[in-house]
Amino acid sequence: MSQLSKSEVAILKVLWAEAPLSAREIQEKIGPQLDWSFSTTRTTLSRMADKALLQLETKHGVRVYTPVESKARTLSGVMREFFDTFFEMKGPLPTAAFYDSKMLSEEEWLELDRFLNESGDDD
Repeated sequence: MSQLSKSEVAILKVLWAEAPLSAREIQEKIGPQLDWSFSTTRTTLSRMADKALLQLETKHGVRVYTPVESKARTLSGVMREFFDTFFEMKGPLPTAAFYDSKMLSEEEWLELDRFLNESGDDD
């Protein structure tokens, strides 16, 4: 998994909570926070779709975006890459530090733990 930019993370967080959303709906939620124009949001969404981070569909004549991977799967890829790059750790990774995260439900935390501790490389 490639590293995610702060803007990509902001978009993914909104979509994990409320997908599917149109570009206009995403802009309404993150535009003010990131001080972005609508065209910047659309460009970023297009790039994220090209990177296979987002799936694009048309519903009722409106293009909507959905994350390709779950929050836990994405986070596990980012963590795995970080620990491998900086600490040269290839085995199971600790997840207890994330148990009280406001970003993860208990179900998502269990999913993250499973992804980080499954055997074999599926990256």
